[in-house]
Amino acid sequence: MSGEALRPLAPLLSFLRRRGLALLLTAGLGVLTYLTVFNFRSGDSDYIDHLVWAMVMDGRAMVNALCSGQERLWHVCVRLIILLGADNIWTAAALVTAAANAAAYLLVFLSWDRALPRSLPRWLLAVLMLAVFLAGSLTLPGHGFYVGRDAVNTWHNPTNIMVRPFAAATFYMTVRIYDRRLRRPDTLPAHRPESFAFTGGFWAQFREPVFTRTELVLYPLCLYLGVCAKPSFLQFFAPAIFLFLLLDAVRTRGMLLPFCVKLALAFIPAGVILLLQYLRFFGGGLSTGAAAASEAAAASADSAGLVLYFLSPSFSGVGDFFSQLVHAVLRLAYPCAFPLFVLLVSPRRLHSPSARLGVICLAVSWLELLCLHETGARAAHGNLTWGYYLAIWLLWTVAMGKFLPLVRERSRAGALVRWGGGALLAWHLACGVCYLARILQTGQYFY
Repeated sequence: MSGEALRPLAPLLSFLRRRGLALLLTAGLGVLTYLTVFNFRSGDSDYIDHLVWAMVMDGRAMVNALCSGQERLWHVCVRLIILLGADNIWTAAALVTAAANAAAYLLVFLSWDRALPRSLPRWLLAVLMLAVFLAGSLTLPGHGFYVGRDAVNTWHNPTNIMVRPFAAATFYMTVRIYDRRLRRPDTLPAHRPESFAFTGGFWAQFREPVFTRTELVLYPLCLYLGVCAKPSFLQFFAPAIFLFLLLDAVRTRGMLLPFCVKLALAFIPAGVILLLQYLRFFGGGLSTGAAAASEAAAASADSAGLVLYFLSPSFSGVGDFFSQLVHAVLRLAYPCAFPLFVLLVSPRRLHSPSARLGVICLAVSWLELLCLHETGARAAHGNLTWGYYLAIWLLWTVAMGKFLPLVRERSRAGALVRWGGGALLAWHLACGVCYLARILQTGQYFY
């Protein structure tokens, strides 16, 4: 075929050359997720309870679930697949979960494909991003993986997978919106009079658009659907973005305050749903201090509460406190060794919006995990743990985007990341693949 005949196909061929492998890996991850979900039929997982809830939903219940603040997006999608003719409920569950995981991978890849220099190989970016979806927490032969080790990927919980594409879309849209505003020449204090915050220039910023027309719809919609899928994302992302923007508003001496206010308005619909979920699940109550200790000790199966204390309601001594603190730090290190190593080896990487926001999300979710505890009927639900796992996964996607250009640098940091980061990544990946293989063999997610 002549060059003239191929010219109309040039855009398509260019797209496939740059992103073709990513599309193949997207499909491959979808198939792998599909098979993993089907394997849980013979084992123990969270799918059983969630499938029961999906089966009892009728049309009115599905609409009510999405409008009244219930975390039922996965269940609604499964029910719709069944109504469209799926042969059984496990097929529907596997299809919805596989689509969510594949969509999350593709969104993360496209976000970094847009952000990274064109000179970096996209096939390598596609492979590295797939590694994020296979990695596991560091462990050793003979050690329990899921029990006692936090997870990068939680294959056994459908709602935690369902929220991933919305979390990724919201996170990277936030980074792009913030970066676009920060690149304006009048943002930093050096580019404006010292009295700017007290002149008409400050108020004029409220008339400046924050979102594009597409983002104006997609950003609040992703926040809303994310909290309908699972509240875990917004419960740490809302305070994290508040802290992130507050630090920059102070750094720019109030220059970014109008931007922060307008961005915060997009959180209102999802925030209302999150509040309704909090009132429904915990009655709006929060115990602290001595009340927290007594409630934690006397929690019964017919009550559900939320208590505030650090690590434990009481300590037997200083040694016990430091022992629990060391355990908490190790709990952070096991699943985050690779991303933290990559970001800390080259501290200038932390100056980027994605890295700073990712680290703040991890810190907020980790502190929520240590300080907020469910009691009673919800003591074993681990809703605060799910947020921590999701923040870990987001930080992995950020670190992997930083890892690719850093390993190609001819510098001390580049060499250190190539060998040290590469070794940690290989360890994480080996643990994650072994964990997934065990799930496929036994249908059990813990051991």
